[in-house]
Amino acid sequence: MGHSCPDQERRKYKRVKQGYVLMYKMASGVKTRALPAEAAYNGMMLDLSEDGMAFLTHQKIPLSVSITNKFILVNEVMTQQDNRFRPVEAEGKVCYHLSGQRGMYRVGLQFTRLSDDDRGFIKNMRSCREKKSEA
Repeated sequence: MGHSCPDQERRKYKRVKQGYVLMYKMASGVKTRALPAEAAYNGMMLDLSEDGMAFLTHQKIPLSVSITNKFILVNEVMTQQDNRFRPVEAEGKVCYHLSGQRGMYRVGLQFTRLSDDDRGFIKNMRSCREKKSEA
């Protein structure tokens, strides 16, 4: 692929497939010709780890640009309702964008800002999902 983000085999954290809708915009202070800083866009998360994610969008986001994104995670395995849902806001650097079908782009994002609590929730969600699939 020729991008600066690690390949799946070299990732620090295993990614799990996800299908959540997310909202993103250019990070504060970032200006590009392609995307106005004040505009918000939607995407569909494809996979997620404690270190980054991939998502689909109609926008071609320039490489190395920082974006802020928001999404709500659901840990379906958790039995306590209070612990199942987590709104997340993260910032990351675009590592790659690949052209896809129907004018969509697959975007790889490496997190540069993610709270320890959110990182822990993602780790727990991934662990629960792996245990469930092993059962």
